Amino acid sequence: MIKTSNHFSLKKFFYIAIFIQLFRLAVLYFFLQKYDLYVDEVYYWGWSNVIEYGYYSKPPVIAWLIKLATMLFGESEIALKISSIIIYPITSSVLYLIAYRLFKDKKIAFYSAFAFLTLPAISLSSMIISTDVVLLLFWALSLYFFLKAIEDNHLIDWIFVGIFAGFGMLSKYNMIFFLVSVILVLILNKNYRVHFKNRFFYLALLISILIFIPNLYWQYSYDFISFVHTKEISQIDKALFHPKKFLEFFGAQFGVFGPLFFAMLLYLLYKIKSLFKDQKMQFLYLFVLPYFVFIHTLSILTRAFANWSAPIYVAATILVVAFLIKKEKVKLLLWAIGLNIAISLVAYLYHPVVNVLNVELGAKSDPAKRVYGWSKLAKEVQKVQKEHNLRLLFNDRTTMAEMIYYIKPHPFDSLMFSPRKSIKNQYELKNRLQSSHIGDSFLLIVKADLSPTYFSKYFEKVELLKSIEIPLYEDYSLDYRVYKVENFKGYL
Repeated sequence: MIKTSNHFSLKKFFYIAIFIQLFRLAVLYFFLQKYDLYVDEVYYWGWSNVIEYGYYSKPPVIAWLIKLATMLFGESEIALKISSIIIYPITSSVLYLIAYRLFKDKKIAFYSAFAFLTLPAISLSSMIISTDVVLLLFWALSLYFFLKAIEDNHLIDWIFVGIFAGFGMLSKYNMIFFLVSVILVLILNKNYRVHFKNRFFYLALLISILIFIPNLYWQYSYDFISFVHTKEISQIDKALFHPKKFLEFFGAQFGVFGPLFFAMLLYLLYKIKSLFKDQKMQFLYLFVLPYFVFIHTLSILTRAFANWSAPIYVAATILVVAFLIKKEKVKLLLWAIGLNIAISLVAYLYHPVVNVLNVELGAKSDPAKRVYGWSKLAKEVQKVQKEHNLRLLFNDRTTMAEMIYYIKPHPFDSLMFSPRKSIKNQYELKNRLQSSHIGDSFLLIVKADLSPTYFSKYFEKVELLKSIEIPLYEDYSLDYRVYKVENFKGYL
């Protein structure tokens, strides 16, 4: 007879997690026979070739991670994405440790880890390399060691809290809400208030600040460009109150967390008054509620992207699982997990099923539209480049990022044409065509719908060399023009 403790052990979960990730790796390998990399992936890869303490829109850990992965595995598409496949079983295992530490129940721990690894957002995120991958790892590690620290008060646990929280801040700036939750835990739980007088707590805070300071100095050196960017994409300075955007964001959370899981989370937030009396549940609530309120408020005042909610679901997964198991609603829990797995499988198998059914996809019906055709476009551009041997010039981030990756050898010396004074991406920050290039000639690669007369006032001569069309669907193709632009005159 199998003992329950062994049936729900961390070791067993980890074996299951490895199997799931190997399946995802196989799916990924199959997909990459047809797809190219998403723009943000090659954009971050480009950052990784110049190691710094900060970049235009994000702190540096994502670039550092990609650099490590490419040093170990090379620069293939799989190599860039492999970190996600490797990291998520670790993050999920940390959830197991958090849940077990809180409830001393391996069943709750096992299902918390399993539920997290099979969330729709994690299933999708496992297939790409993004800042959420490292943020969630450091958020979970910080949460686990904070829980240990406030219960046992061991110096080493406080040190780990400081280290992981610091690297969380170097992963994504919304890690700051972890500190908000920490302070609320210490204020609202009378057993933990003593830590406000604990020198170890302040040591952890100091460690995290010291780790973050190099990025803060980088931000200072560039006029806090990342914070300006965050303000711009959130549109906080524009007209406030957007109910439609709130409904879109709110609805998207049923897809991010899973339909039944998010519905159950809403129910638990509704029942917070009664459940908050339980200190274990209270602890989890305090790592859900502050950021949940903030991000949904932001979504109605300005806008918020669906994945911005990701940190909520570390504690929220454990909260929902613990509630369902304590209430002996294991069947509902299994239905919720099963539904999330089904959603993920539909996403993974969408194209193979469509192909089997012989359904013709179009630009509006194919969610993978943005990862087609870039390698083919790069081959055509490279043919022109070899003939004319000129430096490449672009005017949009997406094309520049994709071409730098897919053209071999990588044209890292490519420049961004941008007459505007404001900086909108990393290329405008570091690779901008400027006055020092006056008199130089380039190969300009732009979308076909952009008139050459737009560039004629900045260059002495603009000559069309090639029109490139990469057909993707009957109703959509990548259409580009390659121009030879001579004698840059400056932005005037």
